[in-house]
Formats: sequence, C-alpha cells, structure tokens
Amino acid sequence: MQKVTDLYPPEIAAHKLQNHFSGNTVMLELIQKLNKTSLCTFAALCDGNVVTTSGYNIMADLCVNRASAVAHSLKQKYLPITTRTVSTKADVGGAVKQAAFFIDENDLERLKSEPEKVMKECERNLNRQKQTNAQKEMSRLYKDFGEDGILALLSNVRGTNGTPPPSGQPAS
Repeated sequence: MQKVTDLYPPEIAAHKLQNHFSGNTVMLELIQKLNKTSLCTFAALCDGNVVTTSGYNIMADLCVNRASAVAHSLKQKYLPITTRTVSTKADVGGAVKQAAFFIDENDLERLKSEPEKVMKECERNLNRQKQTNAQKEMSRLYKDFGEDGILALLSNVRGTNGTPPPSGQPAS
C-alpha cells in the first residue's frame, strides 16, 4: 500500500486543497493551519481516498503512520472524518480490528458549500462523544473509588490546578 505522502507531498496537497475549496475562505484559512501530515492526509481524503495506518492489509487506498492520531487531529479541527472498523489479522496471527478513514461524498460537498454549518455539527458531535466518554470514565471511577474517593480526587485536582472552571464550563 502506498504512503499518503508519496502521492500527496505537502506542496501538491496544499495546491489540491486550494483547488477543492477555492473561494471558501473558512476552509482556506483552516488549510493554512494544518501540519504537514494532516494537510497531506486531508488532501487524500478530499480526493475520495480511504486511509489507514501503515502495516495493515485491509482494503484502503493509502496509508499513513498513526492514521488514528491524524484522523483525531482533523476531527479536532471539526472536519467530517468518518471511521470504518475492519477485522483483519495481525502480523503475529491474531484477529484485530483496524480503522480506515474517509470523508463521505455528501459531507465533502456540504463542507464546500456550507463549511461553518458542517464544522459546527462536527463540533457538537465531538463534544457529545467527549461527554459520553467522560460519563463512562466517571462510572468506572465510581465503581473503583466510590463517591468519597471521587470527591477526594476532585479535591486533589482543584488543589493542583488552582480554581475550578466556572459552572457549566469545561476545564482547560
């Protein structure tokens, strides 16, 4: 499988993305802020490619080192990256799940025509996922430490970070 950067070196990736989003100032400004790996991967995804992590033999067009981290970085910029999980065999013989990443054609078209709206939806989805993950972690902590243990942990956090965030605001 070919590496993303073999087909999409940074200069070519930037040019392709500028063509994809010509006249779209929101996206053009975002593209300027992407690091090289994210830039190259985003260009490949916008061209309809499926990307996965190097070293796996699943149906994907291109590979990149630590594809999950790159996809996470793009999602943190509120881009509509979709994940598909594929079962495969590990090099050592066991069955594993591997992620492949792509951008849905409809999402790409909407990103071109109404980027603010799409990015706002992605932000809401990301925040919802963070809340779900936090709730799961809180349930685990409650089971492990109980209510008093969690309150002690919170007290320790408050002591190391200064003051707690304003009510309803996430901690930074």
